[in-house]
Amino acid sequence: MSHLPALVADIGGTHARLALASDGGIDTASVLHTRNADWPGFRALVGDYLAGREISAACIAAAGPVTAEGVRLTNGVWHLKPTDIPTDKTHFLNDLQGMAHALGALSGAPGARLVLNIGTGLNAAVRHPAGATALVPPAEAGYARLPLLTTPENAILHKLAKEFGAPVMEAALSGPSLPRLHRALTGQERNAAQITAYWPDATRALYLAVLGAYLGDLALAHLPYGGIWLAGSLGRAVFPLLTCAEFRETFRARGPYEKIMDSFAFHLLDDELAALSGAALYLEQGQAARD
Repeated sequence: MSHLPALVADIGGTHARLALASDGGIDTASVLHTRNADWPGFRALVGDYLAGREISAACIAAAGPVTAEGVRLTNGVWHLKPTDIPTDKTHFLNDLQGMAHALGALSGAPGARLVLNIGTGLNAAVRHPAGATALVPPAEAGYARLPLLTTPENAILHKLAKEFGAPVMEAALSGPSLPRLHRALTGQERNAAQITAYWPDATRALYLAVLGAYLGDLALAHLPYGGIWLAGSLGRAVFPLLTCAEFRETFRARGPYEKIMDSFAFHLLDDELAALSGAALYLEQGQAARD
């Protein structure tokens, strides 16, 4: 095994984190947290960070769909390519895959584990245990369709979908979409931080109704008996509200499967380095070699 460290990175639409990793863990002293806007591109960021250091491999968790050409950020301008990194052992994951891999190191019930990240964008991933390793399929779950609720609520969601450009969950649930939802309901201009500081009743009720319907669908699709984790800046703000009736009603409204919905425990993933840790675990567990 090489004694050189690996490069791991978590590249979001707004912020980037890089670190060196070895033996399945990250060197926390090596972590760089920076804004994408401070760099002309991903190659420049990597080059400046490594400053000539050799690496054994790289695992990049990025907020966009992975293709053979790398990752083009969904909510950003960067196109991350294998040629941006000075190693022929570069592996790309969706950033939520990185987070989901990190769930394996947490305590909790056995079984599949789901993480939902609510921030600049919206996405989810599921970790399925597979012996000593895990299967974490990629997903772009933020573009699942909006639910059908009551007629007045559907009218608001239609307005949000038209403004966003598609009738998808990200149009109602992401950080940038929360102010639009609040404005559609109240006519008031507020940023996300102002809204989550006191959660006006109407805004809270509709947001939680949509979130409950969405997480309920994800839960039935994947049966995450190992738990459901919320992550991201807005995920942290929403987590204390998951006991509210507006969320529980749409989450549990599943006919004969209503009792099953009580089997899924909710947790907060309050670790900004989770995607980096997951990328390091991915490399260490040898999953990259099997792709």
